[in-house]
Amino acid sequence: MKIFDAMIKILPVTLAAIGRGDIPLHSSLQAGFLPIVDASGAYLGVIPGDALSLLRGGTGEADIQPEDYLDVSMPTVLYNQDIDAIGNIVQAVVLDERRHVLGVVTAAGLVKTLRKALQEFRTQFTAVIDSAQNGILAVDSRGVIIIANRVVAEIIGKQGENLTGRQVAEVIPNSLLPAILKSQKPLLGQKIQIGDMVVLANYSPIIEDGELIGAISVFQDISILENISSELNYVKGLMHELEAIINSSYDGMFITDGNGVVLRLNRAYERITGIKAAEVVGKTMQQLVAEKYYDQSVSVLVMEKGERITINQTVKGDRKLLVTGNPIFDGAGKLFRVVTNVRDVTELSVLQEQLTKSKEQTLKYETELSHLRSQQMEENEIVYRSRSMAQAIAVATKVAEVDSNVLITGDSGTGKELIAKLIHKRGKGVAKPFIKINCAALPEQLLESELFGYEAGAFTGAKKEGKPGLFELAHNGTLFLDEVGDMPPVLQVKLLRAIQEKEIMRVGGTKPIKVNVRIIAATHRNLAEMAEKGAFRRDLYYRLMVVPIHLPPLRDRKEDIPLLIVHFLEKVNKRFGYNKTLCPKLVDKLVEYSWPGNVRELENIMERMIVTATDDELTTDHLPESIQIKTLLPKKGTKLKLAVEQAEAFLLAETYKEYRSWQKVAEVLEVDRATVYRKAKGYGLLK
Repeated sequence: MKIFDAMIKILPVTLAAIGRGDIPLHSSLQAGFLPIVDASGAYLGVIPGDALSLLRGGTGEADIQPEDYLDVSMPTVLYNQDIDAIGNIVQAVVLDERRHVLGVVTAAGLVKTLRKALQEFRTQFTAVIDSAQNGILAVDSRGVIIIANRVVAEIIGKQGENLTGRQVAEVIPNSLLPAILKSQKPLLGQKIQIGDMVVLANYSPIIEDGELIGAISVFQDISILENISSELNYVKGLMHELEAIINSSYDGMFITDGNGVVLRLNRAYERITGIKAAEVVGKTMQQLVAEKYYDQSVSVLVMEKGERITINQTVKGDRKLLVTGNPIFDGAGKLFRVVTNVRDVTELSVLQEQLTKSKEQTLKYETELSHLRSQQMEENEIVYRSRSMAQAIAVATKVAEVDSNVLITGDSGTGKELIAKLIHKRGKGVAKPFIKINCAALPEQLLESELFGYEAGAFTGAKKEGKPGLFELAHNGTLFLDEVGDMPPVLQVKLLRAIQEKEIMRVGGTKPIKVNVRIIAATHRNLAEMAEKGAFRRDLYYRLMVVPIHLPPLRDRKEDIPLLIVHFLEKVNKRFGYNKTLCPKLVDKLVEYSWPGNVRELENIMERMIVTATDDELTTDHLPESIQIKTLLPKKGTKLKLAVEQAEAFLLAETYKEYRSWQKVAEVLEVDRATVYRKAKGYGLLK
């Protein structure tokens, strides 16, 4: 409970107000005094109620001022303090953190508040003990009942009667509480008869500060315990029956928990394998495989896949078994047990090996494809803090829920492929194909055959069986067209048809093939401007740009650079087993750099510094010379005109170094192009 709960609100006044005669009526002074504040509202002290009466009626002495009655000794407390903090104080002024007056506390207010709190505690305490399923009976040192809950009243048949205040020997003649008061020692597990019911009771003395103040008894209807005992005996019977059934099976049975720990095995399993239960119970299947008990474990495979699996297993190097692992799930859908059925099929191992070999190649390809897909998704590491990237991620996450085409724009190295993978992962999922092709990396003829595939004999050098294109491989998944702005015009027509009709035609083919592919395109070019100039098909541009996502260059989101630096540091350290650190000055230098190569350049520079540095701490000395950032600091005493010229020359040189175009320098610095040329020539920068 806080001071605020016991506070009486009183509005303070200033000494100036009292001097003007603006004095509250005595009836409003509930505390018998009035808090006084200064002009800013800060607490000064109090004026007692009788002094206020004198000031209101006039003292007759001209030289007596309100300040003469100001009492600064009145205690003060903060409104949010616990009420116990008052201690022995019976009245005080309540202040907030700014020492503004909120009210006062008085002895009467404290008593009222504590009485209310005591009543609430009593109500809550009664509700708590009445909700207990055991009987709770407590007496004071004279044997008078002070606590008796609902269960006690029900057991002794006194419901509706107030048992407190009566002698316990009168209510329960055979109660052992009087004996506990004499011996001051506890008694546990005592059976006593109360009416028609036998209860099991525990007794304990209540001792405070070394003095006996009472005793308490907690008892329970023994029939409940008997029911529990009966249920326990029933469960034991079921366990015995289950054990007998398991051991009567001719086939071996092997049981592990959901983590692969061996729980039990039957006698048939010991007979078939020659392995005794004492050898393996309590061990994990991974441990037993490592110890050469088994060449592989079906239980581990079931844990990984969550389904029934049958395999050939070699036990102790020579015995061949056919084992089937069956998963058992609990009510929450979590793997609870793995039950394995075992048969000795040593004589059939040759046939089984032949069957295994026929499946190995398919399993290999499936495993490799699954690994490549999962690896693609695992590499989707997007580190950011900037608002612009957060907005791009939000759009990508939202558009992942639908199949709309997406156009990702941004400079090279800004992470366009990562955004594409994020959209695919959140939408199609890692189980669906994610196929990527760089439209700028292949010549026109090869790009067409890669995208749409070709039929047998379509051209010289083609495979005799033909080849499916990336559109077919991406069926029901995502096709990521990187650098789509560099796609030749002829292929733009075929791509447009594939998007509109959702079908493609292989090179040399005559039959259309239906495909269900989501298109995500990316480019560092300005497709809108290219479409205006006729360098890119306008209709294809609008087909691709259903949902545009723009990734800003790293120089425009410098708040992301420190996070990326730490991310790449941890990544390279983990990869090579290093423990390199960074000095703060190096981080500042890296943040200042313009990063024309964006995130890709930052990652490469970080890896270069980490693997080439001989020191454990990376400093600015380890920066490549190409990105050593210059700082313009005119020398002390430099004339203002010369300092301005140095600043202009520095800005022009650094901006040109980044954009390699004086026209772009004029746009970035927002000055006339002629001015830029004139100044660059004057500073000798055109060379």
